[in-house]
Amino acid sequence: MAIRILFILLLLVVSSTSHAQTRRAIVIGIGKHEDKTWGKINGDKDVPYVEEMLVNAKFKAGNVKKLVNQQAMKAAIVSAFKSLASQSKRGDMVYVHFSGHGQRMTDLDGDEEDGLDEAWIPYDGYLQYGDKDRGEKHLVDDEIGILLTDIRNRIGDSGHL
Repeated sequence: MAIRILFILLLLVVSSTSHAQTRRAIVIGIGKHEDKTWGKINGDKDVPYVEEMLVNAKFKAGNVKKLVNQQAMKAAIVSAFKSLASQSKRGDMVYVHFSGHGQRMTDLDGDEEDGLDEAWIPYDGYLQYGDKDRGEKHLVDDEIGILLTDIRNRIGDSGHL
């Protein structure tokens, strides 16, 4: 009888921990850019405040990816999103934070009524089109939508994004 009760308790513990919600986050803060023509902004200074908020909300440091200034190049941001998606499980809570410049740019796929996409500007994004960037280093709303949808699909209806 005692073994049977122990087995039932073990099953309850395993089933409750297998559905436990993991809290994961990406925190992006950009205060300076490779292209010095961007105006002064202090997005990098937001990161410690967001970190404190996440700790208070029971996020574990190992589940929070921070990208600050030079770390926040477009390829690194996209990689962090994909990594987060691959780690996420049904029921997880995911928080995404971006502090930095944004910019409107020409809509290339025709899905915007006004002909303009909105974009986050990574560290390596340039203000004016030129040899170093013709907009491909901007993180366009369409791309962000795809990255967020991948996370949403993995965490399911029981997850929070």
